[in-house]
This record gives sequence, structure tokens and C-alpha cells, in this order.
Amino acid sequence: MSYAELTYRSHNPLKRLVQANRYRAMLRLIDPKAPVSVLDYGCGDGFFLRLLRARGVSPDRLVGFEPFGSMAAQFPTGPGCPDLIGDPAGLERLAGRRFSHIFCMEVLEHLDDATIEVALDRIAALASPETRIVMTVPCELGLAGALKCLFRKARGTEDVGWQTIRSVLLGHPPGRLVSDTPEGPYIYSHIGFDQRRLATRLAGRFRIERTVGVPFSRLPAVVNNETAFLCRLSQDVKS
Repeated sequence: MSYAELTYRSHNPLKRLVQANRYRAMLRLIDPKAPVSVLDYGCGDGFFLRLLRARGVSPDRLVGFEPFGSMAAQFPTGPGCPDLIGDPAGLERLAGRRFSHIFCMEVLEHLDDATIEVALDRIAALASPETRIVMTVPCELGLAGALKCLFRKARGTEDVGWQTIRSVLLGHPPGRLVSDTPEGPYIYSHIGFDQRRLATRLAGRFRIERTVGVPFSRLPAVVNNETAFLCRLSQDVKS
């Protein structure tokens, strides 16, 4: 199944709506008329970058990083396309470059603790104090997480027990299964992801300016599908 079919072109209309809401929220953070430069960390097939390209952002100001080969293979390349970096070593050629915006959307919940640390270090290394850093993750605890578990159970997409649902509802993240892949450790299920722990990790490198619910920006995470952390590089971190 392609990245598009898994996400923004899913057969599930609710999933398509969720994806559309996120992209609309993220696009509002960028003025295409400004001299922006954007890195999409974990870009999949580059759909978000293509949306920015359609809004008038020059392709030479758009870079996508996608280390998973099956996803990177779906990223259009060539004249007029954003730049694709398909492996971690490729990030080295960006050394010294600083982006105006770095997005990391629906990526960190799939990584184990050690790999999250690596990802955050890489993002910090490509940011300046002025860089707007945006990281979105799913809300998987409390009422929102429990409702998602019930939805997965009803559709049969995941084997979710009632004890897991209760644990999630009470804000106690269940254990998570880490799979070995050619690209490194990967967690396929969202269940058990704890955005509170991520917020603590972010605070070690970044200044969290705002925490925004998606799609309901004025409502707390407990009733939202996702949380977006809008950050800047901490003054304690050298750019």
C-alpha cells in the first residue's frame, strides 16, 4: 500500500479528514511570499512539500528527509521538484544550512526513545534561533486515545483489549512493540505513545512557544486528534 493510500488518500474518510485538517493547519504557519526555506523531516512521499510548491514556494527552498526506502521511492524527483534526502548520511551535506521552518509531522510516535533523541539532535543542528520548528504527534492518552482504541477495536485494525482501553483512558500508557527494520527500530502502532514524555524531551533542546490542538486549536489535547508543538531552538543549544 502506498504512502498516499495510508494517509491523505486513505479509503477511510475519517482518516482523509484528519490528514486534510493537519495540512491546512500547517500551511497556515507559512507565508509563501516570504523568503522561507522548509525542511520536512520524515516527509513520506513529499505531499506537504508539494502543497507548499503549489502555493508558490520555490522548489529550491524545499527539502524532504525520508530515510525509509519504500517511502522515499514514492517521492517525485527531477526538475521543479523539492530536494529529497533519502538516508541519514545525506543530512551531512546540509551542514551549515539553517531553515526558516522545520516540520516533523506524525513521525516521532513511531520511534523508540533512542531514535527520538537522534531525530531531535538532527533537527536542532539544522535550526537557528529564528527557525520555527513544528512537531505534530497523535493524542493517544485520555479520552481521545480511548476513543481511538475503541474505533480500532470496532474496525478490527488492531487487537485492542479492554484493559488497554482502560489504561489509555486513565492516562497510563501501555507497553509498545518495537520492530526491527532495515532502516532501524520502528513502532507501527500509535497506541501507548505519551506526548507528555515528548514535551519533556523537547524542553531539553527547544523553547515550546505554543502547544496547539489539531483540528480544534482552542480545545485541549484530551478532545483533539493531534497536538502540535510550536518551538524555537533553546538559547542553551548552539546553532
